[in-house]
Amino acid sequence: MMVKVLKPKGEVKKVEAKKDAKARPAGKAPVKKAEQFDQREESLRTLSQFYMGEMDLKMRMKQMTISTGKEPPEWMAALEILKDNIIKTEHPDLKLKMYQGIVDLLAKVGQKEDLFTIQQIIARYNLKSFKDLGFEKVEIECAEDACPACREMAGKRFRIEEAMETMPIPCRDCTTEVDAVKGYCRCRYFAVF
Repeated sequence: MMVKVLKPKGEVKKVEAKKDAKARPAGKAPVKKAEQFDQREESLRTLSQFYMGEMDLKMRMKQMTISTGKEPPEWMAALEILKDNIIKTEHPDLKLKMYQGIVDLLAKVGQKEDLFTIQQIIARYNLKSFKDLGFEKVEIECAEDACPACREMAGKRFRIEEAMETMPIPCRDCTTEVDAVKGYCRCRYFAVF
C-alpha cells in the first residue's frame, strides 16, 4: 500500500515572490529568508510513516475543532493521531517507532519538555526490554557529534535497575540542537553482558 503525501499549494509563495520583486530595486538578487517549518507537510510526512495521511489529519483536526471550539495546529492533530495509535497497537516495535515519530515532530516545533518526556518513555521501554531478555547491565552510547554533557556519559555502565531509577539518559543538560529545539539528546542504551 502506498500513501501519497500531498504538499500545500504554493499560491501564497508565488504572490509573495511578486511582491518582493516589486519592492526590490532592479538588478538586485532576492534575499533568501530562513526556511520556516511547514506544519502540514511535516505532519503528513510523519503520519505517512505509519500508513496514514491527509484524510486522517483532516478528520482529527475537525474532531479537535468541534471539541475545543478552535482549530488546532496541524502538528498537534498529528500527535493526537499517533498517541491514539500507540494505545491501540499491540506491537512493541511499532509503538517505539510511533514514539520516535512524536519525538521528531516535537523537535521540529520546538516542544522541548514534551520531547524530553517521550524520550524518557522510549529509554524506559528499552531498559525494560533488556531486563526482560535477561540482561543485567547497560552501557550508554552517544552520537559522534554529541554535546559535552553527553560525551561525559559515553561508555558509562549501569545496572538496569539503577538506570531505571536515575534515568541518566536522555540527558537533561544536553545542548545538542536539532531542528527547532536545543537539548535533543540522542544518547541510547545498549545491553552488555
